[in-house]
Amino acid sequence: MRWRLAFLVALALPDLPLDPFRGGTGPALLHPLGRDDLGRDALLRLLLAGARSLGTASLCALLALTLGLLLALAGRPLRGALSALRNLPPLLFLIPLAAALGGLGEGPLVLLLALLLALHLEPPLRARMEAFRRSPAWLSETLLGAGWASRLRRWSPWGLQQIRPLFPSAWLGALWGEATLTALGLGPGPTHDSLGRILAEELPRLTVDPTPLGWSALLLALALAWISTLSPEPA
Repeated sequence: MRWRLAFLVALALPDLPLDPFRGGTGPALLHPLGRDDLGRDALLRLLLAGARSLGTASLCALLALTLGLLLALAGRPLRGALSALRNLPPLLFLIPLAAALGGLGEGPLVLLLALLLALHLEPPLRARMEAFRRSPAWLSETLLGAGWASRLRRWSPWGLQQIRPLFPSAWLGALWGEATLTALGLGPGPTHDSLGRILAEELPRLTVDPTPLGWSALLLALALAWISTLSPEPA
């Protein structure tokens, strides 16, 4: 979980400078992957865009876990509706919605994706919370009249341990949601660089005019897909 959260720093990094008059050059000593059409160093762009995608996934996963925890605590009246919505895969909902809206900006995409992921995170979070809320430790605080602020301060470390095993799956769901929509042209616009943006630009060129940046972006996507097959980190 910690190494994924480290990518949040990438969300604050500035864009690479543009130099279109030097764009489209091949690999060289100072630019191992060459430059893209706008003159950006392709290797630096791949690293920055990939890190931003991972940072967006971390932000979205944190928000999804928070929303899932709130739904687990207060979603009893809505449990039937939540169960129905859970049967719909997030991307199957996001793709037609994004197409109808002409694309989603970075903020709306993160919020919608986090909400849809939260629906799938709510059942395991509710199972953990229900068992704890019936425990003597929680009941004793209720009898003693402890307030929410006191409970939050006392039980936050325990809550972190409960959501930690669920973070990798939420992170991967957010990562592929953002990358898929952007690659389809339905995600954030061209001002938001990401791994999905590079794939959207480079994948159509692989069969006709392949570039080192395109192959590198594809290999990075395959590496991240391989990570999703690994066992989740221990709680």
